[in-house]
Amino acid sequence: MFSALFRVALALAIPACAGSSDASPTEVDAGDSMVEDTSSPAVDSTAPEVASEVAVDAPVDAATEAGVRCAMVAHIGDSLTAYTIDPLTMAYANVGVTAELDAYGGRAILQKLPADPKTGKQAALDFASAGFKGCYVVALGTNDTANIAVGASYTRATAIDEMMKAIDPTAKVPVMWVNTFTTKTTGSWSNDNMKLWNQALDKALARWPNLKIYDWAAVAATGVAPYSDGIHHTTAGYAFRNKAIAEAFSGFFPAK
Repeated sequence: MFSALFRVALALAIPACAGSSDASPTEVDAGDSMVEDTSSPAVDSTAPEVASEVAVDAPVDAATEAGVRCAMVAHIGDSLTAYTIDPLTMAYANVGVTAELDAYGGRAILQKLPADPKTGKQAALDFASAGFKGCYVVALGTNDTANIAVGASYTRATAIDEMMKAIDPTAKVPVMWVNTFTTKTTGSWSNDNMKLWNQALDKALARWPNLKIYDWAAVAATGVAPYSDGIHHTTAGYAFRNKAIAEAFSGFFPAK
C-alpha cells in the first residue's frame, strides 16, 4: 500500500536533491544553516521514564504487545537510504520482511532540504496516520549531528526523543536505530560528530525501552563497506550495508 507511493516520490526526488544534499558537503558553508529548520527552541523533549539509568533491552515480544508485526518494517532515512531503495527493499525481502521506505537526501529529524516534503519526524507521523502496523528502522543522524555541529537550535537528545515519540509515545512499538559513521576527519560530517550522535543514542536506551541500536559504526570502521566520498558508499558498500541492516533487524525482532 505504502510502497508504490514512496517509490514514485523518491524516483522524482533523488535526482533533484543530489547536488544540494549531504552528498556534497563541500558545497555548504559550515557557518551557514545547511537545511530548512522546522524545529522550535521550545521543542518538548520529554520521553517515557524508566526506573534505571542502565540501558533496558526491549523484549522480543514487544511487537505482539503493541499489536504490530515485525514482518513489516517502516524504514525512514536520508540519502544513505534514498540512493539504494530497490536493493535495500530486496535485502529486507531476503530475510522475510516487507519494507516500506521513506527517504530523501539531506533529511534530518527536525530539519530538511526545501525540496524534501517532510522531515524525519513527519515521515514517522505519516506512517502512523496511514495506519501502518509494523516495526521501524530509523537510519537518520548523519545530517542531524552535522546540523547541530553548526548551530541547530536543539540537542541530539531532543532530536532522538522527538523521533521516538513520533513513532510511538507509549514506547511499545519496536524500533531499530542504525547509528552513524563517516570516514571524514574534518567538517560538519566528520566522524567525531558521528561519535557524538552515537553517544546520544546510547543514552537514549535508558529512556526508550522499545529501542535497539544497530552498531553500524563498529562494522563500517572495519572497511567492509567502501565509501565513495566519506559519507556515501560505493555500490559494493551499499550492498554490504543493506544486507547487514536487514539481518540485524530480523535478529532483533524476529517476524512472528
